[in-house]
Amino acid sequence: MPGDLDTFSLSKQSSWRMYLALVIAMALVTAFGLYPFSGLNLSVVSLLYMLCVLGAAFFLRFYHALLTAVVAVLLMNYCFIEPRYTLRIASLQSWVMLIVFTILALTVSRLMQRLKMQTLEAQRAAQQSAFFQSLAELLAKHSSVDSLLTAACEHVRRVFGWRVSVLQLSESQALKTLAGAAVNGLEASSVQWALDYQRAIGAGTPDWPTMDVCILPFGFPQREILVVATGTDGPDLHFLQLLTDQLAQATTNVRQQLALALAARDASEAQFKKTLLTALSHDMRTPLTAILGAVNVLADRQIELASSQSTQLLHSIQAEATYLTQATENILTLVKLDAGGSSLHLDWQSPQEVIQHVVQRYLQRTPAVPLQLSLPAHDSSQEVLIHVDAVLVAHALANLIDNALHWRSPETPVEVAMEVAPPWLVLSVRNQGPGFPPCFVISAFDSHKQARAGGRGFGLGLTIVQTLMQLHQGQLQLTTSDDHRTCVRLLFPFVRATDLMQGQHL
Repeated sequence: MPGDLDTFSLSKQSSWRMYLALVIAMALVTAFGLYPFSGLNLSVVSLLYMLCVLGAAFFLRFYHALLTAVVAVLLMNYCFIEPRYTLRIASLQSWVMLIVFTILALTVSRLMQRLKMQTLEAQRAAQQSAFFQSLAELLAKHSSVDSLLTAACEHVRRVFGWRVSVLQLSESQALKTLAGAAVNGLEASSVQWALDYQRAIGAGTPDWPTMDVCILPFGFPQREILVVATGTDGPDLHFLQLLTDQLAQATTNVRQQLALALAARDASEAQFKKTLLTALSHDMRTPLTAILGAVNVLADRQIELASSQSTQLLHSIQAEATYLTQATENILTLVKLDAGGSSLHLDWQSPQEVIQHVVQRYLQRTPAVPLQLSLPAHDSSQEVLIHVDAVLVAHALANLIDNALHWRSPETPVEVAMEVAPPWLVLSVRNQGPGFPPCFVISAFDSHKQARAGGRGFGLGLTIVQTLMQLHQGQLQLTTSDDHRTCVRLLFPFVRATDLMQGQHL
Protein backbone atom coordinates (compact mmCIF):
# COMPACT_ATOMS: atom_id res chain seq x y z
CA MET A 1 0.00 0.00 0.00
CA PRO A 2 1.41 3.45 -0.79
CA GLY A 3 2.86 5.07 2.23
CA ASP A 4 2.51 1.96 4.40
CA LEU A 5 4.69 2.24 7.49
CA ASP A 6 5.39 -1.48 7.34
CA THR A 7 6.97 -1.46 3.90
CA PHE A 8 10.75 -1.92 4.02
CA SER A 9 11.49 -3.01 0.47
CA LEU A 10 13.17 -0.68 -1.95
CA SER A 11 11.72 0.24 -5.28
CA LYS A 12 12.89 -1.66 -8.35
CA GLN A 13 14.88 1.32 -9.58
CA SER A 14 16.69 1.71 -6.24
CA SER A 15 17.36 -2.04 -6.05
CA TRP A 16 19.04 -2.12 -9.43
CA ARG A 17 21.18 0.84 -8.45
CA MET A 18 22.30 -0.98 -5.31
CA TYR A 19 23.03 -4.16 -7.31
CA LEU A 20 25.15 -2.16 -9.74
CA ALA A 21 27.02 -0.39 -6.94
CA LEU A 22 27.73 -3.73 -5.22
CA VAL A 23 29.07 -5.29 -8.43
CA ILE A 24 31.28 -2.26 -9.05
CA ALA A 25 32.58 -2.35 -5.48
CA MET A 26 33.44 -6.06 -5.71
CA ALA A 27 35.16 -5.48 -9.06
CA LEU A 28 37.21 -2.57 -7.70
CA VAL A 29 38.35 -4.58 -4.65
CA THR A 30 39.38 -7.44 -6.92
CA ALA A 31 41.18 -5.09 -9.33
CA PHE A 32 43.11 -3.28 -6.60
CA GLY A 33 44.06 -6.58 -5.02
CA LEU A 34 45.41 -7.91 -8.32
CA TYR A 35 47.25 -4.69 -9.21
CA PRO A 36 50.93 -5.44 -8.69
CA PHE A 37 51.88 -2.08 -7.20
CA SER A 38 48.90 -1.73 -4.80
CA GLY A 39 50.65 -3.59 -2.02
CA LEU A 40 47.37 -5.09 -0.71
CA ASN A 41 47.77 -8.46 0.94
CA LEU A 42 45.04 -11.06 1.43
CA SER A 43 44.07 -9.77 4.89
CA VAL A 44 43.33 -6.29 3.57
CA VAL A 45 41.46 -7.67 0.56
CA SER A 46 39.31 -9.87 2.82
CA LEU A 47 38.40 -6.84 4.96
CA LEU A 48 37.37 -4.88 1.86
CA TYR A 49 35.21 -7.82 0.74
CA MET A 50 33.69 -7.84 4.25
CA LEU A 51 32.67 -4.18 3.77
CA CYS A 52 30.88 -5.17 0.57
CA VAL A 53 29.04 -7.90 2.47
CA LEU A 54 28.02 -5.41 5.17
CA GLY A 55 26.78 -2.96 2.53
CA ALA A 56 24.65 -5.68 0.95
CA ALA A 57 23.24 -6.63 4.36
CA PHE A 58 22.34 -3.04 5.25
CA PHE A 59 20.98 -1.72 1.97
CA LEU A 60 19.52 -4.96 0.57
CA ARG A 61 18.25 -8.19 2.11
CA PHE A 62 19.96 -11.05 3.91
CA TYR A 63 20.05 -13.36 0.91
CA HIS A 64 21.84 -10.59 -1.04
CA ALA A 65 24.48 -10.46 1.71
CA LEU A 66 24.74 -14.26 1.66
CA LEU A 67 25.27 -14.26 -2.11
CA THR A 68 27.87 -11.50 -1.77
CA ALA A 69 29.76 -13.51 0.87
CA VAL A 70 29.79 -16.60 -1.38
CA VAL A 71 31.07 -14.55 -4.34
CA ALA A 72 33.74 -12.95 -2.13
CA VAL A 73 34.97 -16.39 -0.94
CA LEU A 74 35.16 -17.63 -4.52
CA LEU A 75 37.04 -14.50 -5.66
CA MET A 76 39.56 -14.77 -2.82
CA ASN A 77 40.12 -18.44 -3.57
CA TYR A 78 40.42 -17.92 -7.31
CA CYS A 79 42.44 -14.68 -7.40
CA PHE A 80 44.47 -14.45 -4.20
CA ILE A 81 45.03 -17.92 -2.66
CA GLU A 82 47.74 -20.18 -4.03
CA PRO A 83 47.52 -21.78 -6.49
CA ARG A 84 45.97 -18.70 -8.16
CA TYR A 85 43.34 -18.72 -10.90
CA THR A 86 42.03 -22.06 -9.76
CA LEU A 87 39.49 -23.11 -7.15
CA ARG A 88 41.91 -25.54 -5.51
CA ILE A 89 43.01 -24.78 -1.95
CA ALA A 90 46.54 -25.95 -1.25
CA SER A 91 47.04 -25.23 2.46
CA LEU A 92 45.17 -25.67 5.72
CA GLN A 93 45.75 -22.00 6.52
CA SER A 94 43.85 -20.98 3.42
CA TRP A 95 40.98 -23.27 4.37
CA VAL A 96 40.81 -21.77 7.87
CA MET A 97 40.90 -18.25 6.51
CA LEU A 98 38.05 -18.85 4.06
CA ILE A 99 35.93 -20.64 6.66
CA VAL A 100 36.47 -17.85 9.24
CA PHE A 101 35.67 -15.21 6.63
CA THR A 102 32.47 -17.02 5.69
CA ILE A 103 31.35 -17.39 9.31
CA LEU A 104 32.14 -13.75 10.10
CA ALA A 105 30.36 -12.54 6.95
CA LEU A 106 27.22 -14.53 7.73
CA THR A 107 27.20 -13.55 11.43
CA VAL A 108 27.77 -9.87 10.76
CA SER A 109 25.16 -9.89 7.99
CA ARG A 110 22.59 -11.45 10.30
CA LEU A 111 23.36 -8.89 13.04
CA MET A 112 23.21 -6.06 10.55
CA GLN A 113 19.82 -7.25 9.32
CA ARG A 114 18.55 -7.52 12.88
CA LEU A 115 19.79 -4.00 13.67
CA LYS A 116 18.18 -2.73 10.50
CA MET A 117 14.85 -4.29 11.40
CA GLN A 118 14.97 -2.89 14.95
CA THR A 119 15.79 0.55 13.61
CA LEU A 120 12.94 0.42 11.14
CA GLU A 121 10.58 -0.87 13.83
CA ALA A 122 11.56 2.02 16.10
CA GLN A 123 11.05 4.50 13.26
CA ARG A 124 7.69 2.97 12.47
CA ALA A 125 6.61 3.13 16.12
CA ALA A 126 7.70 6.77 16.34
CA GLN A 127 5.88 7.62 13.10
CA GLN A 128 2.72 5.86 14.24
CA SER A 129 2.85 7.58 17.63
CA ALA A 130 3.28 10.98 15.98
CA PHE A 131 0.46 10.21 13.56
CA PHE A 132 -1.99 9.13 16.25
CA GLN A 133 -1.12 12.17 18.35
CA SER A 134 -1.75 14.52 15.42
CA LEU A 135 -4.96 12.64 14.63
CA ALA A 136 -6.16 12.94 18.23
CA GLU A 137 -5.47 16.70 18.22
CA LEU A 138 -7.38 17.02 14.94
CA LEU A 139 -10.38 15.00 16.13
CA ALA A 140 -10.60 17.02 19.35
CA LYS A 141 -11.43 20.13 17.30
CA HIS A 142 -14.67 18.70 15.89
CA SER A 143 -18.02 18.54 17.63
CA SER A 144 -20.02 16.61 15.03
CA VAL A 145 -19.59 13.05 13.78
CA ASP A 146 -19.69 13.96 10.09
CA SER A 147 -17.02 16.65 10.29
CA LEU A 148 -14.87 14.44 12.55
CA LEU A 149 -14.90 11.49 10.14
CA THR A 150 -14.32 13.71 7.10
CA ALA A 151 -11.33 15.36 8.75
CA ALA A 152 -9.90 11.96 9.76
CA CYS A 153 -10.18 10.52 6.24
CA GLU A 154 -8.57 13.60 4.75
CA HIS A 155 -5.76 13.49 7.32
CA VAL A 156 -4.99 9.83 6.55
CA ARG A 157 -5.05 10.52 2.81
CA ARG A 158 -2.73 13.51 3.20
CA VAL A 159 -0.20 11.66 5.41
CA PHE A 160 -0.11 8.20 3.76
CA GLY A 161 -1.81 8.63 0.42
CA TRP A 162 -4.40 5.97 1.26
CA ARG A 163 -7.95 6.04 -0.08
CA VAL A 164 -9.98 5.74 3.11
CA SER A 165 -13.77 5.86 3.56
CA VAL A 166 -16.20 5.44 6.43
CA LEU A 167 -19.48 3.68 5.60
CA GLN A 168 -22.55 2.90 7.65
CA LEU A 169 -24.81 -0.11 7.16
CA SER A 170 -28.43 0.64 8.00
CA GLU A 171 -30.90 -1.87 9.40
CA SER A 172 -32.39 -2.11 5.92
CA GLN A 173 -28.98 -3.30 4.56
CA ALA A 174 -28.29 -0.02 2.77
CA LEU A 175 -24.72 1.28 2.67
CA LYS A 176 -24.27 5.01 3.28
CA THR A 177 -20.98 6.86 2.82
CA LEU A 178 -20.33 9.06 5.86
CA ALA A 179 -16.88 10.32 4.89
CA GLY A 180 -14.26 9.84 2.20
CA ALA A 181 -14.65 8.68 -1.36
CA ALA A 182 -17.51 6.47 -2.47
CA VAL A 183 -16.71 2.74 -2.58
CA ASN A 184 -18.03 0.86 -5.60
CA GLY A 185 -18.78 -2.84 -5.75
CA LEU A 186 -18.95 -3.37 -1.98
CA GLU A 187 -21.68 -5.82 -1.00
CA ALA A 188 -23.83 -5.28 2.07
CA SER A 189 -23.65 -9.00 2.93
CA SER A 190 -19.88 -8.91 3.40
CA VAL A 191 -20.17 -5.78 5.55
CA GLN A 192 -22.88 -7.45 7.62
CA TRP A 193 -20.61 -10.47 8.16
CA ALA A 194 -17.81 -8.22 9.41
CA LEU A 195 -20.23 -6.49 11.78
CA ASP A 196 -21.72 -9.75 13.03
CA TYR A 197 -18.35 -11.35 13.81
CA GLN A 198 -16.53 -8.06 14.58
CA ARG A 199 -13.60 -9.10 12.40
CA ALA A 200 -11.60 -7.35 9.75
CA ILE A 201 -12.08 -8.83 6.27
CA GLY A 202 -10.58 -8.23 2.86
CA ALA A 203 -7.01 -7.68 1.68
CA GLY A 204 -4.37 -8.57 4.24
CA THR A 205 -6.75 -10.69 6.36
CA PRO A 206 -7.55 -14.42 6.46
CA ASP A 207 -11.16 -13.72 5.41
CA TRP A 208 -11.87 -12.71 1.80
CA PRO A 209 -8.19 -11.89 1.13
CA THR A 210 -8.86 -11.44 -2.59
CA MET A 211 -10.94 -8.32 -2.05
CA ASP A 212 -9.49 -5.01 -3.27
CA VAL A 213 -10.26 -3.29 0.03
CA CYS A 214 -9.82 -3.99 3.72
CA ILE A 215 -12.95 -3.61 5.87
CA LEU A 216 -12.65 -2.96 9.61
CA PRO A 217 -15.75 -2.65 11.84
CA PHE A 218 -15.91 0.13 14.44
CA GLY A 219 -17.07 -2.28 17.11
CA PHE A 220 -20.42 -3.21 18.64
CA PRO A 221 -22.97 -1.59 18.73
CA GLN A 222 -21.79 0.85 16.08
CA ARG A 223 -22.78 0.17 12.47
CA GLU A 224 -19.85 2.01 10.87
CA ILE A 225 -16.91 0.44 9.07
CA LEU A 226 -13.55 1.75 7.89
CA VAL A 227 -12.77 0.87 4.27
CA VAL A 228 -9.15 1.12 3.10
CA ALA A 229 -8.11 0.60 -0.51
CA THR A 230 -5.02 -1.65 -0.36
CA GLY A 231 -3.44 -0.95 -3.75
CA THR A 232 -0.67 -3.39 -4.70
CA ASP A 233 0.86 -3.95 -1.24
CA GLY A 234 -0.79 -5.57 1.74
CA PRO A 235 -1.79 -3.24 4.58
CA ASP A 236 -0.38 -3.21 8.10
CA LEU A 237 -3.44 -4.73 9.73
CA HIS A 238 -2.36 -3.88 13.27
CA PHE A 239 -1.95 -0.21 12.37
CA LEU A 240 -5.30 -0.12 10.59
CA GLN A 241 -6.98 -1.69 13.61
CA LEU A 242 -5.47 0.98 15.89
CA LEU A 243 -6.72 3.65 13.48
CA THR A 244 -10.21 2.13 13.46
CA ASP A 245 -10.30 1.92 17.26
CA GLN A 246 -9.33 5.58 17.59
CA LEU A 247 -12.00 6.70 15.13
CA ALA A 248 -14.61 4.53 16.85
CA GLN A 249 -13.71 5.95 20.26
CA ALA A 250 -13.81 9.51 18.94
CA THR A 251 -17.24 9.06 17.33
CA THR A 252 -18.56 7.44 20.52
CA ASN A 253 -17.31 10.36 22.60
CA VAL A 254 -18.89 12.92 20.26
CA ARG A 255 -22.22 11.09 20.28
CA GLN A 256 -22.16 10.86 24.07
CA GLN A 257 -21.42 14.58 24.33
CA LEU A 258 -24.27 15.38 21.95
CA ALA A 259 -26.63 13.10 23.89
CA LEU A 260 -25.64 14.74 27.20
CA ALA A 261 -26.08 18.19 25.71
CA LEU A 262 -29.50 17.25 24.35
CA ALA A 263 -30.55 15.80 27.71
CA ALA A 264 -29.34 18.92 29.49
CA ARG A 265 -31.16 21.06 26.94
CA ASP A 266 -34.42 19.17 27.48
CA ALA A 267 -34.10 19.39 31.27
CA SER A 268 -33.26 23.09 31.14
CA GLU A 269 -36.11 23.77 28.73
CA ALA A 270 -38.56 22.02 31.04
CA GLN A 271 -37.26 24.06 33.98
CA PHE A 272 -37.42 27.24 31.91
CA LYS A 273 -41.05 26.63 30.96
CA LYS A 274 -41.92 25.94 34.58
CA THR A 275 -40.21 29.13 35.78
CA LEU A 276 -41.68 31.18 32.94
CA LEU A 277 -45.18 29.95 33.73
CA THR A 278 -44.69 30.89 37.39
CA ALA A 279 -43.44 34.34 36.44
CA LEU A 280 -46.29 34.91 33.98
CA SER A 281 -48.94 33.88 36.46
CA HIS A 282 -47.48 36.26 39.05
CA ASP A 283 -46.72 39.21 36.78
CA MET A 284 -50.03 39.13 34.92
CA ARG A 285 -52.27 38.32 37.87
CA THR A 286 -51.10 41.42 39.78
CA PRO A 287 -51.97 44.06 37.12
CA LEU A 288 -55.19 42.26 36.22
CA THR A 289 -56.22 42.35 39.88
CA ALA A 290 -55.36 46.06 40.05
CA ILE A 291 -57.35 46.80 36.87
CA LEU A 292 -60.33 44.78 38.05
CA GLY A 293 -60.29 46.53 41.45
CA ALA A 294 -60.11 50.00 39.89
CA VAL A 295 -62.92 49.21 37.43
CA ASN A 296 -65.15 47.88 40.23
CA VAL A 297 -64.62 51.06 42.23
CA LEU A 298 -65.39 53.26 39.22
CA ALA A 299 -68.46 51.17 38.34
CA ASP A 300 -69.90 51.21 41.88
CA ARG A 301 -72.37 54.10 41.96
CA GLN A 302 -72.58 53.93 45.73
CA ILE A 303 -68.95 55.03 46.08
CA GLU A 304 -68.55 58.76 45.71
CA LEU A 305 -65.16 59.64 44.23
CA ALA A 306 -63.56 63.00 43.79
CA SER A 307 -62.45 63.97 40.31
CA SER A 308 -58.79 63.55 41.25
CA GLN A 309 -59.46 60.07 42.64
CA SER A 310 -61.25 58.98 39.45
CA THR A 311 -58.39 60.35 37.38
CA GLN A 312 -55.88 58.49 39.53
CA LEU A 313 -57.79 55.23 39.10
CA LEU A 314 -57.97 55.73 35.34
CA HIS A 315 -54.23 56.40 35.20
CA SER A 316 -53.66 53.24 37.23
CA ILE A 317 -55.78 51.24 34.77
CA GLN A 318 -53.86 52.78 31.86
CA ALA A 319 -50.48 52.01 33.45
CA GLU A 320 -51.38 48.42 34.26
CA ALA A 321 -52.87 47.83 30.80
CA THR A 322 -49.75 49.31 29.20
CA TYR A 323 -47.61 46.95 31.26
CA LEU A 324 -49.74 43.96 30.26
CA THR A 325 -49.42 44.96 26.61
CA GLN A 326 -45.65 45.22 26.91
CA ALA A 327 -45.42 41.88 28.75
CA THR A 328 -47.53 40.15 26.09
CA GLU A 329 -45.38 41.61 23.30
CA ASN A 330 -42.27 40.40 25.13
CA ILE A 331 -43.62 36.86 25.34
CA LEU A 332 -44.58 36.84 21.65
CA THR A 333 -41.16 38.21 20.73
CA LEU A 334 -39.56 35.62 22.97
CA VAL A 335 -41.25 32.81 21.03
CA LYS A 336 -40.32 34.36 17.70
CA LEU A 337 -36.66 34.80 18.62
CA ASP A 338 -36.46 31.24 19.89
CA ALA A 339 -37.31 30.12 16.36
CA GLY A 340 -34.04 31.71 15.16
CA GLY A 341 -33.18 33.79 12.12
CA SER A 342 -35.60 31.90 9.87
CA SER A 343 -38.53 33.69 11.51
CA LEU A 344 -37.23 37.17 10.71
CA HIS A 345 -38.88 39.23 7.95
CA LEU A 346 -35.86 41.18 6.74
CA ASP A 347 -36.11 44.14 4.41
CA TRP A 348 -34.28 47.39 3.79
CA GLN A 349 -35.66 49.97 6.21
CA SER A 350 -35.09 53.64 6.94
CA PRO A 351 -33.93 53.90 10.58
CA GLN A 352 -35.42 57.42 10.85
CA GLU A 353 -38.87 56.07 10.02
CA VAL A 354 -38.58 53.24 12.55
CA ILE A 355 -37.50 55.66 15.30
CA GLN A 356 -40.18 58.23 14.50
CA HIS A 357 -42.86 55.54 14.47
CA VAL A 358 -41.89 54.35 17.96
CA VAL A 359 -41.41 57.81 19.45
CA GLN A 360 -44.73 59.02 18.05
CA ARG A 361 -46.56 56.31 20.00
CA TYR A 362 -45.04 57.60 23.26
CA LEU A 363 -45.69 61.25 22.49
CA GLN A 364 -49.40 60.51 21.96
CA ARG A 365 -49.82 59.12 25.45
CA THR A 366 -51.64 60.93 28.22
CA PRO A 367 -49.97 62.30 30.23
CA ALA A 368 -47.16 63.24 27.88
CA VAL A 369 -43.97 61.20 28.03
CA PRO A 370 -40.77 63.28 28.38
CA LEU A 371 -38.91 62.18 25.24
CA GLN A 372 -36.31 64.10 23.26
CA LEU A 373 -35.59 62.98 19.70
CA SER A 374 -32.31 63.78 17.94
CA LEU A 375 -31.91 62.83 14.28
CA PRO A 376 -29.29 63.94 11.73
CA ALA A 377 -30.29 66.55 9.19
CA HIS A 378 -32.01 65.04 6.17
CA ASP A 379 -29.71 64.61 3.15
CA SER A 380 -30.96 62.38 0.36
CA SER A 381 -27.43 61.78 -0.91
CA GLN A 382 -26.36 60.51 2.53
CA GLU A 383 -29.48 58.52 3.41
CA VAL A 384 -28.72 55.17 5.03
CA LEU A 385 -30.70 51.93 5.18
CA ILE A 386 -30.53 48.92 7.48
CA HIS A 387 -31.51 45.33 6.63
CA VAL A 388 -33.79 44.43 9.55
CA ASP A 389 -37.14 43.15 10.72
CA ALA A 390 -38.77 46.54 11.35
CA VAL A 391 -41.37 45.18 13.80
CA LEU A 392 -38.76 43.55 16.01
CA VAL A 393 -36.43 46.56 15.90
CA ALA A 394 -39.31 48.81 16.89
CA HIS A 395 -40.14 46.45 19.75
CA ALA A 396 -36.50 46.45 20.92
CA LEU A 397 -36.38 50.24 20.85
CA ALA A 398 -39.64 50.39 22.80
CA ASN A 399 -38.16 48.04 25.41
CA LEU A 400 -35.19 50.35 25.88
CA ILE A 401 -37.40 53.45 26.13
CA ASP A 402 -39.63 51.74 28.71
CA ASN A 403 -36.58 50.80 30.79
CA ALA A 404 -35.19 54.32 30.52
CA LEU A 405 -38.53 55.86 31.57
CA HIS A 406 -38.84 53.48 34.50
CA TRP A 407 -35.33 54.12 35.87
CA ARG A 408 -34.89 57.82 35.05
CA SER A 409 -34.58 60.42 37.73
CA PRO A 410 -37.71 62.57 38.28
CA GLU A 411 -38.15 65.56 36.01
CA THR A 412 -35.46 64.35 33.59
CA PRO A 413 -36.19 63.43 29.96
CA VAL A 414 -35.23 60.33 27.98
CA GLU A 415 -33.18 61.04 24.86
CA VAL A 416 -33.49 58.99 21.68
CA ALA A 417 -30.82 59.67 19.06
CA MET A 418 -29.41 58.34 15.81
CA GLU A 419 -25.94 58.81 14.36
CA VAL A 420 -23.78 57.27 11.65
CA ALA A 421 -20.40 56.03 12.87
CA PRO A 422 -19.03 53.74 10.12
CA PRO A 423 -19.21 50.80 9.94
CA TRP A 424 -22.21 51.11 12.26
CA LEU A 425 -25.48 52.97 12.38
CA VAL A 426 -26.07 53.77 16.07
CA LEU A 427 -29.46 54.11 17.79
CA SER A 428 -29.05 55.48 21.33
CA VAL A 429 -31.39 55.72 24.32
CA ARG A 430 -30.11 57.86 27.24
CA ASN A 431 -31.46 58.77 30.62
CA GLN A 432 -30.38 60.27 33.94
CA GLY A 433 -30.69 57.67 36.68
CA PRO A 434 -29.00 55.08 38.87
CA GLY A 435 -27.44 53.32 35.88
CA PHE A 436 -26.29 49.75 35.62
CA PRO A 437 -24.39 48.13 38.48
CA PRO A 438 -20.64 47.46 38.05
CA CYS A 439 -19.74 44.40 35.94
CA PHE A 440 -23.33 44.16 34.66
CA VAL A 441 -23.49 41.66 31.79
CA ILE A 442 -26.43 40.72 29.57
CA SER A 443 -26.45 37.09 28.53
CA ALA A 444 -27.71 36.30 25.05
CA PHE A 445 -31.24 34.91 25.19
CA ASP A 446 -31.23 31.17 25.79
CA SER A 447 -34.52 29.40 26.15
CA HIS A 448 -32.71 26.86 28.32
CA LYS A 449 -31.80 29.39 31.01
CA GLN A 450 -34.17 30.10 33.82
CA ALA A 451 -36.15 33.30 33.65
CA ARG A 452 -35.81 35.54 36.67
CA ALA A 453 -39.05 35.52 38.60
CA GLY A 454 -40.12 37.88 41.32
CA GLY A 455 -39.84 41.15 39.40
CA ARG A 456 -42.09 42.79 36.87
CA GLY A 457 -41.08 41.82 33.37
CA PHE A 458 -39.13 38.77 34.68
CA GLY A 459 -35.92 40.14 33.08
CA LEU A 460 -36.76 39.50 29.44
CA GLY A 461 -36.51 43.03 28.01
CA LEU A 462 -32.74 43.44 27.66
CA THR A 463 -32.11 39.80 26.79
CA ILE A 464 -34.64 40.10 23.97
CA VAL A 465 -32.80 43.17 22.67
CA GLN A 466 -29.46 41.38 22.93
CA THR A 467 -30.70 38.36 20.98
CA LEU A 468 -32.34 40.54 18.35
CA MET A 469 -29.06 42.38 17.76
CA GLN A 470 -27.21 39.11 17.35
CA LEU A 471 -29.73 37.91 14.76
CA HIS A 472 -29.18 41.17 12.86
CA GLN A 473 -25.35 40.86 13.05
CA GLY A 474 -25.32 43.94 15.27
CA GLN A 475 -24.16 44.82 18.76
CA LEU A 476 -25.67 46.04 22.03
CA GLN A 477 -23.58 48.38 24.20
CA LEU A 478 -24.32 49.60 27.74
CA THR A 479 -22.49 52.50 29.39
CA THR A 480 -22.95 54.51 32.57
CA SER A 481 -20.92 57.70 33.07
CA ASP A 482 -19.71 59.19 36.34
CA ASP A 483 -22.57 61.72 36.31
CA HIS A 484 -25.11 58.82 36.28
CA ARG A 485 -26.04 59.22 32.64
CA THR A 486 -26.91 55.82 31.21
CA CYS A 487 -26.69 55.10 27.49
CA VAL A 488 -27.84 51.99 25.65
CA ARG A 489 -26.65 51.80 22.03
CA LEU A 490 -27.90 49.57 19.22
CA LEU A 491 -25.27 49.14 16.48
CA PHE A 492 -26.52 48.01 13.07
CA PRO A 493 -24.55 47.42 9.86
CA PHE A 494 -25.83 49.79 7.18
CA VAL A 495 -25.55 50.75 3.53
CA ARG A 496 -25.97 53.99 1.69
CA ALA A 497 -29.22 54.21 -0.24
CA THR A 498 -27.30 55.36 -3.33
CA ASP A 499 -25.05 52.26 -3.16
CA LEU A 500 -28.09 50.00 -2.82
CA MET A 501 -29.73 51.56 -5.85
CA GLN A 502 -26.53 50.95 -7.86
CA GLY A 503 -26.65 47.26 -6.90
CA GLN A 504 -23.44 47.18 -4.83
CA HIS A 505 -25.10 45.35 -1.89
CA LEU A 506 -27.51 43.05 -3.68
